[in-house]
Amino acid sequence: MSSCVGIIGGGLTGLTAAYRLVKKGVSVTVFEQAAEPGGLAASMDLGTVSLERFYHHIFTSDKYLLDLCRELGLDSLVGWFEPRNAIFIDNRLYPFTSPMDLLRFTPMSLASRIRTGLLTLASRFVRDYKPFESQTAKDWLIKRAGEQSYRKVWEPLLASKFDRDADLVSAVWIWNKFKLRGASRGRNINREKLGYMKGGFAQLISKLSEEITEAGGIIRLNCPISGIRCLPDGGFSLDGCPDGEKFDRALFTGSPQQLAALDTPLDAGQRRMMSELKAKANLCLNLELDRPLSDYYWITVAQRDIPFVLIIEHTNLVGMDNYPSHVVYLSRYVDQQDAIWQKSDHEIEAIFLDGLSRVFPGFDRAWIKRSTLSRAPYAQPVITRHYSRLVPSIKTAVDGLYLASMAQIYPEDRGMNYAVRLGTTVADEILREL
Repeated sequence: MSSCVGIIGGGLTGLTAAYRLVKKGVSVTVFEQAAEPGGLAASMDLGTVSLERFYHHIFTSDKYLLDLCRELGLDSLVGWFEPRNAIFIDNRLYPFTSPMDLLRFTPMSLASRIRTGLLTLASRFVRDYKPFESQTAKDWLIKRAGEQSYRKVWEPLLASKFDRDADLVSAVWIWNKFKLRGASRGRNINREKLGYMKGGFAQLISKLSEEITEAGGIIRLNCPISGIRCLPDGGFSLDGCPDGEKFDRALFTGSPQQLAALDTPLDAGQRRMMSELKAKANLCLNLELDRPLSDYYWITVAQRDIPFVLIIEHTNLVGMDNYPSHVVYLSRYVDQQDAIWQKSDHEIEAIFLDGLSRVFPGFDRAWIKRSTLSRAPYAQPVITRHYSRLVPSIKTAVDGLYLASMAQIYPEDRGMNYAVRLGTTVADEILREL
């Protein structure tokens, strides 16, 4: 096959698509604006291991990712761990791992606890999400788990995740969260299993990149693309492509909003539809500490007065082997117009550390060996009611121009597993047309 495809974005979706295409004899060039590939799964060095800039783990049900790992000979690196989780509410930590923890969760009445547990359990067996599309998460949770459960737990969590759009979020989004976490427990509802790759998921990104280049593909880093242009004789040129290459097909793997903002042949209607989709940015502060904060892996923060929604103590899940520090993530979702997004990294870190001292009054900043703040402008699509009507097609109205982004994996939520699935899907679509 002599066709040539230009792929904009070197995240897991773009790399998977490039890998599938190049293995079929298609010439591919991947353009990544950052200094390293990986997108939201990009990593930084931490001693003898790599660490994702944004927290990552996988589930036992992540078939597409696990199949790819086997194909690449990386499956032996995937380990499975049982996390201990907690929730911070009313200025104290409560264990929140097992059904028994829920039954002991005194901030809610016993009736609310039972209704919440039944809802969580039942969600994993629901296959048809269409009846939920017309409902908001708020209405669905109140109806099924009760007003107290919603006000005490779910309302602050939705507000922390979606801010001003919390009341717009579809019931499909929260149902899928329940379903995914339930599936990670298998037949034993008391034991959840989460996966992580020894040495970090940089191993997967590196292996994919290696396979692409060894098969003749090209990956250009530090290479932002500012425009996609149709050529008179067919095909595309990309503004920012250093060699003035021409491509038979172009694949954009950023957000629909980013594609709409580029100089492209999309018409005004297409641009408007893409740009009106909502998404939240993410601020993620990584702390390398000389001691652990707690014995929990995942702490959900259900208080609006704390400036982050998650405390994730990575080394409490995977252990300290090869890690020179205890690794903690603090995660916050915001609008790009939010005042905190406009602040400097130093200011945001100070705000987050003040919040951490509220959760752990004994925390001392002298424990910090290194801190790193990472920003992702399009980290979480806002799934509103009837979102199935809004999902952009993989094939745009411009012949030969494709879009593959996390906004299109509905009804599932974002995750590496679905990035791999989407990369394979769009590669198959391109191959069919070629």
